[in-house]
Amino acid sequence: MSTSVVARIAKIVPLAVIAAVGVAACGPAEPGSSAAPSATRSAASVVTTAPAAPTGSPAASATPVPAEPSATPSAAATTPSEAGSPAAVAVGATAKPSAKPSAQSSGKPVAKPVAKPVAKPVANPVSGNGGIGITFDGLNDGRQVQVGEQVAFSVTWRNNDSSGSRAVAPVVATQEFEGAKCQRGLAMAQGKLERKDASGWKAMPALSQGGGMDYAGTGDDAAFTLAAGESRTVQYRMVLDAGNQPGRLAVEADAVQPSSLTVMTKSVVTASVVDRHRPVVTSVSGPTALVVGGAPTEFSFGVSSPDGSALLRPVVRLSLPAGAGLTGADVTMEAKVGNEWKSFEVTPDCNGRLGVAPAELVGVLRGNPVEYTFRVGLKRTGSAAPVEIQVGGDSDGHAGETVAVRPAVRR
Repeated sequence: MSTSVVARIAKIVPLAVIAAVGVAACGPAEPGSSAAPSATRSAASVVTTAPAAPTGSPAASATPVPAEPSATPSAAATTPSEAGSPAAVAVGATAKPSAKPSAQSSGKPVAKPVAKPVAKPVANPVSGNGGIGITFDGLNDGRQVQVGEQVAFSVTWRNNDSSGSRAVAPVVATQEFEGAKCQRGLAMAQGKLERKDASGWKAMPALSQGGGMDYAGTGDDAAFTLAAGESRTVQYRMVLDAGNQPGRLAVEADAVQPSSLTVMTKSVVTASVVDRHRPVVTSVSGPTALVVGGAPTEFSFGVSSPDGSALLRPVVRLSLPAGAGLTGADVTMEAKVGNEWKSFEVTPDCNGRLGVAPAELVGVLRGNPVEYTFRVGLKRTGSAAPVEIQVGGDSDGHAGETVAVRPAVRR
């Protein structure tokens, strides 16, 4: 096009129209093109840099489109199959995009991440080949953790990437626990976790992670920046409540991008929870027959406690078959006190079993060692399944293992 023609067009078409045409040239490309706009992202999703228009194109000479800030892909944006690979573990919040193969991608270029809903990160082993390394001190795999006793340990975060500094929010919390007192829904350890800050010990909102990602934000107020090769150690202490049962407890330490809930990498140690204060059932008598809507079943059982009998209480719970639909009004429970029978209110516990709260059974004992005699009646069963009654002991909140009593049922 000649210069004179351009001049004539400039006089006829307003400059604003020409600018609008230039902006339109930067619009969405055809599907599958590398210039296609990325999908709308959530706050925790991966952000990628918008592609620049080719040099010399109308878009380049008209209105430039500012590039979006780049961010390291979140571990939460990986699929379960991707999470186990080293490329799925992000190494910092300040990493820049590169066309060269990443050191963590096994020599293959890292594909452009696809926006996905935020999911709870999958536990990955920590690699020492760059990124953030995490190590525990004072807490290791197999260490015995006594219920009710304080356990002190520390966690060290180290920047193993020589390319630059890394911002880290330190987070520690326990995963789901097989020995949780309540097993319905999320089985989480109950207790207290504290972190030592410059001002002293600070209680964390919870010992366990819970069901969402809120726990990943508990380290924002203690975030720090690590230069290449630099490390930071944070001290912690935790106490498990008496109601926790023995089992394996996974304690997880995370390197989180501050103010993002994005877990870059993590390390996990699995401790062994023990309880030396648990009562033990020493004997169980044969139960009498249970007549539904009639005579209750009667039985006795003995319990001993390492801490003596002063704080010992009996535990009697009716395990309900699925779909039975029974309530406390359908069950009667009586304990023999001296030569008399005393009835108690029957309520469900956190696992859905019907029984009497141990705190209500003060003074219900005979002899030494301790022995209890109970009667359990049913107005209806709601199921043809066998009736099973769990008996045991509770010593100041430390619950012992229960033993099953299975009376013959006459309907």
